[in-house]
Amino acid sequence: MSVSDWPVTNGRTAPRSCTFGHGWHTLSVMAKTELPPPSAGQAGSTAGATADGMTRAQRRVAARETRLPKNQPITRLREVDLLRFIAAAAVMLFHYTARLNPAWGADVTPASVFPQLSQFTRYGFLGVELFFLISGFVILMTAWGRKVGEFTIARFTRLFPAYVFAVIFTTIIVTAFSRIGNDPGPLQILTNMTLLQEPLGIASVDGVYWSLLVELKFYFLMACLVAFGVTYRRVVSFMGLWLIATVALQAAATQGQNIAFLDFFLFPRWSPYFIAGMAFYLIHKFGSNLVLWIMVFVTWIITLSTVAKEAAGAERIVGVPVNPVTMYAGITAIYLVMALVAVGGLRWMSWRRLTTLGILTYPLYLLHEWIGWVIIDRLHADFTPWQTLGITVASMIALAWLVAHFIEAPLSKTVRNALNRSLQQMRAEGR
Repeated sequence: MSVSDWPVTNGRTAPRSCTFGHGWHTLSVMAKTELPPPSAGQAGSTAGATADGMTRAQRRVAARETRLPKNQPITRLREVDLLRFIAAAAVMLFHYTARLNPAWGADVTPASVFPQLSQFTRYGFLGVELFFLISGFVILMTAWGRKVGEFTIARFTRLFPAYVFAVIFTTIIVTAFSRIGNDPGPLQILTNMTLLQEPLGIASVDGVYWSLLVELKFYFLMACLVAFGVTYRRVVSFMGLWLIATVALQAAATQGQNIAFLDFFLFPRWSPYFIAGMAFYLIHKFGSNLVLWIMVFVTWIITLSTVAKEAAGAERIVGVPVNPVTMYAGITAIYLVMALVAVGGLRWMSWRRLTTLGILTYPLYLLHEWIGWVIIDRLHADFTPWQTLGITVASMIALAWLVAHFIEAPLSKTVRNALNRSLQQMRAEGR
């Protein structure tokens, strides 16, 4: 999700009610959404056609699309800014107070340092799932009406400038100040800059980078969709096919028949969150639709089916029990809050300061883990655990603010302008 592509909407009021019509009627509505009105010769033979030659379904969609002038200034979805920051903060607290790490001392677990707080923060990894849901929502929003070159440049300049800076800066900090390990070598650093370290079997400089590869694969799939043109019908078809493939790949995996190539590009472990996010955006843009809500429901069920395995994995990295029931509740809460965003239930969160939180999210997520552990390691002997935690969190938020304003924004702009010039040159030469 991009500083240049912050969560925005076209200024229209999101629908606040969920209308569940008859299933087959809903399918008919969606099938006709992107079709032009029937010609005069067809109008008389079209069931439900009105005097102007449009079906009632087409008239409803046209009414939604013309509620505001096309040049209406866009406004932010500040509630999404808040959710993004909450997700980043949850992951940060998970790494500092729950996940096993050497920062608090040899053979000292964060859960033993914060026995009460870690009861909650051990579930902070669910912030990543919230990120993926938000990404499905926001990336589809930013893809609408764009050409594939424009979309690719927008996503590249969102993801890579800040990421490459984070790789370099984290390397400098851990090399100069770390007493707890992580000494990346030249090949590891260079490979990390490409975001291809995982498929190439090379360790990440910082553990949070794994989720960025998932995001990058989602961008690739969206770019393929953008190449065909983003329309309501095509997006729903794309989501349906991806959902079917997700179920098929997960079914194959349960039989011990993993298909590595498809698993890599379709990432069935995480795809339900992106599909649900896309469905939520379509609900936000076009209004409630039974087919979309069914897709959301199916993805929710799929995510719940993975809880037992995910809980076991989480226990291995936190060293304390992780309750699957709490995870069920957490995932459900994530879905419910995004449903509220989709139907406009959180539009009252319009405070301008939430924009600042949204700006901080990406650099905070990129930088917090190993740099934060180095700070904790340096401070915990001289301060209480709560003082150490407070200083570390405040330091990381301040660092994220500085990076967002003085590194990420100008660097992304410079790279975007250079890529746009390159794209224009290629288009000119290709004529």
